[in-house]
Amino acid sequence: MKAIQEQSTESEVSESRQAKPEQTRTWQGFALILGCSLLLRILVLWAVAGTPLASDSQDYRGMALRLLQGDHFVPYWPPGLPLYLAPFLAAGFGDIVLRASMLAWWILFCFGWVRLGRDLGVKTNTLLLLLAVFSVTPALIHFSVEPMTQLPSAVLLLLAVSASVRCWKGAGWREALLLGGTMGGLALIRPSALPLMVAFPALIYLSRRRFTEPMIAITLGAVMILAWVAKVHQLSGQWTINNSNGANLYYGNNPWTPLYRTWYFGSHAKVGTDEILQFPEYETIVRQITALPETERGAAFQKKAVEYVLHRPDLFLLRTINRVRCFWGFDIFTAANLRETDPTASRWFVPVFSMDAACYLMIAGFAFYWIAAAPALFWARWETWLLTTTVVLYALPYWVTMSHPTYHFPVMAPLALLGALAWQLVRSSGTGSRARGWAALVMLALIQVEWAFYLAQG
Repeated sequence: MKAIQEQSTESEVSESRQAKPEQTRTWQGFALILGCSLLLRILVLWAVAGTPLASDSQDYRGMALRLLQGDHFVPYWPPGLPLYLAPFLAAGFGDIVLRASMLAWWILFCFGWVRLGRDLGVKTNTLLLLLAVFSVTPALIHFSVEPMTQLPSAVLLLLAVSASVRCWKGAGWREALLLGGTMGGLALIRPSALPLMVAFPALIYLSRRRFTEPMIAITLGAVMILAWVAKVHQLSGQWTINNSNGANLYYGNNPWTPLYRTWYFGSHAKVGTDEILQFPEYETIVRQITALPETERGAAFQKKAVEYVLHRPDLFLLRTINRVRCFWGFDIFTAANLRETDPTASRWFVPVFSMDAACYLMIAGFAFYWIAAAPALFWARWETWLLTTTVVLYALPYWVTMSHPTYHFPVMAPLALLGALAWQLVRSSGTGSRARGWAALVMLALIQVEWAFYLAQG
């Protein structure tokens, strides 16, 4: 008996010694990727230091300034990112510091990625390889040095899913607080993600019948949101998070919305532009609604959109099918932004465009293939349904309003992890259907061809 115990002890010591070098190599690999990715982003930050903020970034900065000045206004934009930027502006920092502050979100993305990957049991080499692809993706580099909502949304989504997995495994109130805090924060950055604040705790409760942790998470998230809603009421008299949702619904669902390019009125044909003259009836409606008090515009836009959807449910269904496909097109936002904001850098358009498309297709192709190829056992796992729910519920609001590939960015990490889990199951079980995998790749390729066709139309 004593000899057996000694052998067991020696075996444990040997396994421990073997594990330590492996852990060291893992952290060395992670540190190398993180360090190189930060160096790359700092070089880009230095290159764009003299370029003023533009488009959405400028709007988020403007809202942060209005909050600091105590203005009374109707918030058009969600408050999450402006609230994050406000302390830097209050300290007197300029645009370069606002851009640099986004590097913290990239660091959190890397740690959140590894945290969730380990929670799910994804192999370390797979995690590091996929992280390396993310680290050189131009869109991710862009969002790491520009005050925009895509990267913070991705980080909070990763941490929320990780906290959900740990609560499901029996973790206590700390993870429940993390889940509530991250979901509350995500809803303040992207209000369209509100359904996830209920879905994650519900999945935990239904699988484990644990009531305490889900209620802690929902309560904290609700307190964060209600605190901001009370602030909006103080600022404008409205009980809402922000005032753009009704307009977005109408932009993507009106008689003049293109059947495929449903994002068109969200970024083109604004009042006062020559483009809108092509749509005189649309211009009349928009001018009528924008002439209303700001507090009434969102409801007016929403009413018009709902009336149109009920009048033409067939076209709504067709646009929705198109929106789902468009959502999975390759990324072009960074290359297009580069060409529009800095014509002197146009020589970088083709390399950035190509790299973005290649990185996206590596991640999406990997995920689509292995998810489709996975056996039925894959869909019996709780983690599979958690990640699938994350992707679908996050994407759903864009599938019924206006869709564009730039909106898929926050769900790419959960999608990649879903693909990694499917790949590991196929490898370990020796089952699955390669034919389904290839069919999924063909479908993804056709989506890219269609997206490229409409891009070529201008």
